[in-house]
Amino acid sequence: MSDGSRAHDLLTAARNGDPQACDRLFARAADRLLLFVRLRLGPALRARVDSMDVLQETFLHAHRDVARFEPGSGDPERGFAQWLCGVAENRIKDLAALHGAKRRDPKREERKVSEVLATLQREGHGPATSLVRREERHHLAEAIEALDDEDREVFVLRHFEGLSLDAIAARLLRSASAVRRALGRATRDIGKAIGAKETS
Repeated sequence: MSDGSRAHDLLTAARNGDPQACDRLFARAADRLLLFVRLRLGPALRARVDSMDVLQETFLHAHRDVARFEPGSGDPERGFAQWLCGVAENRIKDLAALHGAKRRDPKREERKVSEVLATLQREGHGPATSLVRREERHHLAEAIEALDDEDREVFVLRHFEGLSLDAIAARLLRSASAVRRALGRATRDIGKAIGAKETS
C-alpha cells in the first residue's frame, strides 16, 4: 500500500471516530508542527509558553474536531498537517492575548530545503531517529528565524500553511513576483545555513 493510500485510510478512520488513527496521523505530522509552533510563538511568547504544551493542546483540539476536517483533492497527509498548523495558529493567538505579549508577526543549494521538510514528515522510531529529527528541526528553525521578516513569513505561509503564491501575495499585499523572489531568497538562505551546519 502506498503512503498516500495509507494516509487516506488513516484519515477516513480518524474522521469516523477511530482515536488510534488520529494518534498515528498526528505522530506523522508532529515534528513539522512543532517547528511551526516554535516559529509562530517567537522568542517573547516562547519565554512564557512551552512549545510542547501548544503541541499537546493542538493534539487535543485535533482529536475533538477531526471529523470536521475536509481533506480536499490533494495529498491527504499534507492537508492534515496544514490543518493542524491552522489549529495551532489559533491557539497561539489565544495565548498571545492571554499573556498580553505581542506574538511576533514575521512578515517576516547545499542540501535542498524540501528534503529537510520531508525528513520531518517521514515515519521512524527509536532514539537515533528522534535525535536526528531534533537536530534537523533545530537547525531548520535557526535558519528560518535568521531570515528577514518578509522572507520568513512567505516561507512559513508557503511550506507550513500551504498557501499558493497568489494567496500569499493577497495576504501580504505584495505582487506575486515579489512573493516568488522572497520565497527564492528564503530557500537559498536556508539551504546555505543548513549546508554550513552539516559541514561544520
